[in-house]
Amino acid sequence: MKIKLLDCTLRDGGYYNSWDFEPDLIQDYLESMEHLQVDFVEIGFRSLKNEGFNGGVAFSTDFFLNKLSIPAGLADKIGVMINGSEIANLKTQISSLEKLFNPKAKSPVTLVRIACHINEFNDCLPAAKWLKKQGYLVGFNLMQIADQSLEKITELAKNANNYPIDVLYFADSMGSLDFNQLKKTSI
Repeated sequence: MKIKLLDCTLRDGGYYNSWDFEPDLIQDYLESMEHLQVDFVEIGFRSLKNEGFNGGVAFSTDFFLNKLSIPAGLADKIGVMINGSEIANLKTQISSLEKLFNPKAKSPVTLVRIACHINEFNDCLPAAKWLKKQGYLVGFNLMQIADQSLEKITELAKNANNYPIDVLYFADSMGSLDFNQLKKTSI
């Protein structure tokens, strides 16, 4: 199995400048990522929440992405992240996804990562089916797992097996896992 490298510098770094990056900086970044041959560039978020000012990377709409000059080497390597809290309501999940995503054939996005907490995970899983039908690769970022038991993590991973997920990983969002804990609870 080959390790895939995903860079999320703009998406994660945007917390410091409200995702308001100068166009030249975004272009330089994309060219650098192509040169470094990263497997995926998670350029920003997709979100239905639009409170206050945020730059284009906070929403990474197809309109915004199509205005960028994405290097040829990244043409099928653009990803976005959505917060699971925005799609965890099963009654409105599909309509929310329809507002956020066009079919892949009409979008520069290839990978959609869903970031969710333990309590949102099972409700967010059905979104994977809809996203896969639209042609996207789907990843789940399960956050803040440091205080979860091996049994709970195993249960969640088993639930994920019932959905068309391309990658499931557990994020040490708070930086509180240590090597000895990982050795004891690795799946």
